[in-house]
Amino acid sequence: MSPESAVGGGTSPVALTGATGFLGSHIWRALRGSGRRVRAVVRSPEKAVPINRWNDEVRRADLSDAPALTVALRGASAVVANAALGSWQGDLDRFFAVNVEGVRHLLGAMHSAGVRRLVFISTVAVCRTRPWVWQGDDSPRYGADGKRGRWQLSDLTTDWRYAVTKSVGEDLATELAGRYDIQLTVLRPGPVFGVGDPKLTQRYLKMWRSRLCWAPTVGVPQVCATDVAAAVVAALARPLSVGATYTLAGPPTSPFEVVSTMRQLAARGPVVVPVPVPVWVAWDTRRAQAELDFSSRPLSEALADVLRAEGVELLAQAPTLES
Repeated sequence: MSPESAVGGGTSPVALTGATGFLGSHIWRALRGSGRRVRAVVRSPEKAVPINRWNDEVRRADLSDAPALTVALRGASAVVANAALGSWQGDLDRFFAVNVEGVRHLLGAMHSAGVRRLVFISTVAVCRTRPWVWQGDDSPRYGADGKRGRWQLSDLTTDWRYAVTKSVGEDLATELAGRYDIQLTVLRPGPVFGVGDPKLTQRYLKMWRSRLCWAPTVGVPQVCATDVAAAVVAALARPLSVGATYTLAGPPTSPFEVVSTMRQLAARGPVVVPVPVPVWVAWDTRRAQAELDFSSRPLSEALADVLRAEGVELLAQAPTLES
């Protein structure tokens, strides 16, 4: 395989599943910003209005439909597998159907369509959470048995069905990539926040809009969506990333820090009362830093973008993306 093929280069488009979702929209913009053509592979093309404005390709295909996926992927230089079922969106059978069987269909379609480069979006949730430890890419995982196992700290915030099926799906992607000679890179983001996020970021905004906010001090390894998207672009551009797994996470940051920072940026907000929770979860991202130039945006910069997107007027000295 040529270096160009290994990195998904050339003039052919990069096929992006889940392009109309929160993280997918950031990945799409980052790919476009890097000069790549993008082919959005989505269940609902009518939601791809911003993509259509750029005259990018949009193909309808569901992860359950291998023939449609094959048609949608044909002629692509690479695939970014971002589509998945998230926490609390179904029962265990539904999670297996999307996050495991969907992976089987996608890689089978890649094989049939002759696409040999894949960046697979996984999650740190595939690993068992160990507080007060800097975890690495080789952290203990959920097993292939697809069972929850003993209770762990992340069960408070992450649906175990999501964690388990993403773990099984990641293993399946690795197995099938070897069978089909697909050049695979796995990215494992921490909890993702940023502009357009309907989950974590909206919870923070709700806390900030209250009059009195009781905010826990537990440290969470959250990561801005723009940083994850930049890592996708870097992975596609670098042959070194083939066969590698990278953890993408920011430093342990508490809800108390997040809401307090939003309050400072806007010079308004609730009275923020810390709720002491002496727990933190952290990830060692040195490999991603060294090989993908991964870095975590300063919290104030990322949150300034979030508040601006909400129409909030910030202090004149609030940081911008260019600062």
